[in-house]
Amino acid sequence: MFESLYRFYSSGKTLPVDFRRSCLESLSHEVLKREDEILHALYMDLGKPASEAYVSEVGFVLSEISYALKNLHKWMKPVNVKTPIMFFPARSRIVPSPKGVVLILGPWNYPFQLLFTPLIGAIASGNCAVLKASRHTPYISKVMNTIIEETFDPDHCRFVAGNDESARELIDLKWDHIFFTGSTEVGRMIMQKAGKNLTPVTLELGGKNPCIVFDDADLKVSAERIAWGKFMNAGQTCIAPDTVYCHEDVREEFLDILKGVIRRFYGADPKKSPDFGRIINAHHIERLASYLNCGCSVVAGGRYDADERYFEPTIVTDVPEDAPVMKQEIFGPILPVIGFRDTEDIIYRHRSKPHPLALYIFTKKRDYQDMLIQAIPSGSVGINETVKQGATHYLPFGGFGESGMGRYHGKASFEAFSHFKTVLCSGYRGTGFHYPPYGNSIKFIKKIYRLFG
Repeated sequence: MFESLYRFYSSGKTLPVDFRRSCLESLSHEVLKREDEILHALYMDLGKPASEAYVSEVGFVLSEISYALKNLHKWMKPVNVKTPIMFFPARSRIVPSPKGVVLILGPWNYPFQLLFTPLIGAIASGNCAVLKASRHTPYISKVMNTIIEETFDPDHCRFVAGNDESARELIDLKWDHIFFTGSTEVGRMIMQKAGKNLTPVTLELGGKNPCIVFDDADLKVSAERIAWGKFMNAGQTCIAPDTVYCHEDVREEFLDILKGVIRRFYGADPKKSPDFGRIINAHHIERLASYLNCGCSVVAGGRYDADERYFEPTIVTDVPEDAPVMKQEIFGPILPVIGFRDTEDIIYRHRSKPHPLALYIFTKKRDYQDMLIQAIPSGSVGINETVKQGATHYLPFGGFGESGMGRYHGKASFEAFSHFKTVLCSGYRGTGFHYPPYGNSIKFIKKIYRLFG
């Protein structure tokens, strides 16, 4: 498999813009044709409501393809840049080129979107690709395999099933780029293995995304947007609010409003709601349940059913700072709400922690917004909003530090899978003052650099 993809890439077939456009158009056609299959598979694997699945997976991918098709000619064009006068006569340009044969490793939480979005960038930039989906999502994996087989030459793009061992074997191969979405722990392992071959990587990881609610915030709007971002996909979203830090003066009021929002969104019994998803498997139900045994107060929710893969939207307070739920990425529908008074304490607390993938700030005060954007390192920021900053092709998306490295979405996806060659082209005429013997040319060289350097 590996050798056949390299032969296909080396043939130059992926280089013309018409070939890339044709592949993207075919991919869009297949996705549109199988929309209902995709939505059903996502429901079977994760209990995703159709509207939520379309917005966060199918529609997102179709939008990315459309954006790439509109802009591909422009992205592929060499960019002319200035040339220092001392190199005259010469011209300089930057030429985007594909990296080669790339590996894309997808997670289970948004299995369609998080595998196909990087694929769009890989195909748009002229690469060959191998896709590996999670073993935890068998229904959508089957549909994705069909889409890939119907869209691409098997030597151009291939879908690979299998367990964690097969993924480790794939990572050991000498790829031209590895794109991984998943946990920080696995991301470290991939980076270590990739380093043996000096393979560049894009790592889209996770972290504990703080959500800071100030006393001047619109509490109703804040509660709605936090609840939506947190409990979408049953909390299994890498940029979901992980913990809310709410100013003590409004904390009780915020909690009351938040409980009401959850009831309005999902009813008195969220288990019966068609709009609330399921946890991926029983193992993660057990993991989430263990977070409630830390001496915290469960003020809403807390019920779960491992057989049904159901965990109720849950709010906890009075959480010990050293509790696992405050140290580990929750990745589920448990939301700690912690009071604060001192903004400096919030800043200090988070500057000493691993950098989150997202930071959320709820306040009307621009000086608070600007201060926290600068003071707390993070991959992205949402102001008076959650999650949406990671769902637009106009903004590059990615982590920082332990939450990842590299960016994608829109043009950034094209750039992630491209090598930008620098080219300087000289004419045959020109001065030779920079050749030895140098004689007294230092005076002339200094003058040139002072005037034009």
